[in-house]
Amino acid sequence: MNHRRSYLIFLILIAGFLTLISNSQPVAAGPTWSTKYWNNQTLSGNPVLTRSEANIFHEWGDGAPADNIDPDNFSARWEANIWIDNAGTYQFTASMDDGMRVWVDGNLIIDSWYDSQVHTITADVYLSSGNHPTRVEYYEASGGAIAQLGWQPVQAISGWKGEYFDNPNLIGQAREVRDDAAINFEWGLSSPIPGAIPDNQFSVRWTRSLNLEPGRYRFTTTTDDGVRLWVNNVQVLDQWHNQTTTSYSVDVNLNGGLVPVRMEYFDNKDNATAVLTWTRLTQETGPGLPNPETIVENYGWSGTYYNNMSLEGTAVLQRMDLGPNYIWGSSSPAPNVVSADNFSVRWLRNVDLAAGEWVFTARVQGGVRVYVNNQLVINGWDMQNIYEVQNYSGSVTVPGGTVPVRVEFFKHIGLAEVKVDWRRADTAVADEGEGVTAVMDGARYLAVRSGPGLEFEVESYLAQGQTVQALGRSSSGSWIKVQLPDGATGWAGIRYLTPGAPLAELPVLAN
Repeated sequence: MNHRRSYLIFLILIAGFLTLISNSQPVAAGPTWSTKYWNNQTLSGNPVLTRSEANIFHEWGDGAPADNIDPDNFSARWEANIWIDNAGTYQFTASMDDGMRVWVDGNLIIDSWYDSQVHTITADVYLSSGNHPTRVEYYEASGGAIAQLGWQPVQAISGWKGEYFDNPNLIGQAREVRDDAAINFEWGLSSPIPGAIPDNQFSVRWTRSLNLEPGRYRFTTTTDDGVRLWVNNVQVLDQWHNQTTTSYSVDVNLNGGLVPVRMEYFDNKDNATAVLTWTRLTQETGPGLPNPETIVENYGWSGTYYNNMSLEGTAVLQRMDLGPNYIWGSSSPAPNVVSADNFSVRWLRNVDLAAGEWVFTARVQGGVRVYVNNQLVINGWDMQNIYEVQNYSGSVTVPGGTVPVRVEFFKHIGLAEVKVDWRRADTAVADEGEGVTAVMDGARYLAVRSGPGLEFEVESYLAQGQTVQALGRSSSGSWIKVQLPDGATGWAGIRYLTPGAPLAELPVLAN
């Protein structure tokens, strides 16, 4: 009896010792995530599935995490302790379609809780050595589903921090991070990092703070294929599409000092080129960015957004837009930055117009003003007619050449829509209803593919608010064949498009 009791005590001590070890030492393979799934988007009620997962690296596509979970309209929560060996700054990378939130040590470090296409967000956090409680929440609305999270120590970088991805969409955690002295690469048909990055279908994000004197600067990119550029936290260039080697230039005013610059690039196939240069044009400081009167030339419209209806105070966002052509509905122009109600925006651009009379039109739900060559051409800036869609027009005679155009818009509550066009006064107006158009209003960027499915190659991209011709639909009704402004055609997901006619009226097309 005594021997049996001693043996039991020995087993209890051994079990306790093993438990102590397991609780105090990190697991080499990473944390085990306590995971719960719900058949709703709000993580409410009782979960339909509880299990442990070794990592958060899911790409479900149109499928589901498990048989008892719906492929759409589900949510999940992962919880674990992340062990950090060496104190320092760590970069967390989250890729998602649709929404995701990440907490570390109780602090919300990533918040992208809205319907979206697949996109990636990073956050740098200083962590001491030891365990750090981490919580990740995710929801899927419809369409493809992706939920991925990774982290790595931030390296000491003296030049450009180059993050290299083995996919063309900057998705997931970078395969390689290195210190690039300059963005001046002619890879041709080769890989930028053999053995880690493929020869084609890769992407790179470069970031750096440049110490610049005050003045006006010209930034020039030369790429094959797509490129996006941010200067002083303002997006000044967006040419995210397949193209042969092409150069773009933008001019910006800077107050001097440390200026953050970010360039994103992807290669689709064949030749790969990525070059960024800049030069100081003048010593005039002018207004620095962001500033509502700053025009970023040679590309798109400079859009400046305010969380009030009067275009007053400090702007909350300045970015390059393809144009004042949006159907926001009840949504925000930029979730978590611009309010969904009671906001205003000013767009600026220099437009080349031939001499003569021009007619400007505006279709809006909200208030609008349009200035051409500093003349007020359209004035719909009142509170009486902002809750229904209104159509305005006005004409102006210009001497010819480059003409400044300014569009101002505000939304109170309800729905928001704005579309501004212009034509020569002697140009006939097309009959209304001729052709069917569709507006891309469901994501910041939307891939246009060679066929009606995710397995087909990406050929181009649509930007939020862009209008295209709708040619037909797939037999499943999930894809629309569209014609781009340059005449090219491709397929885009119906979930992100609002067609100008009922979907049933579009003909069914074979690929």
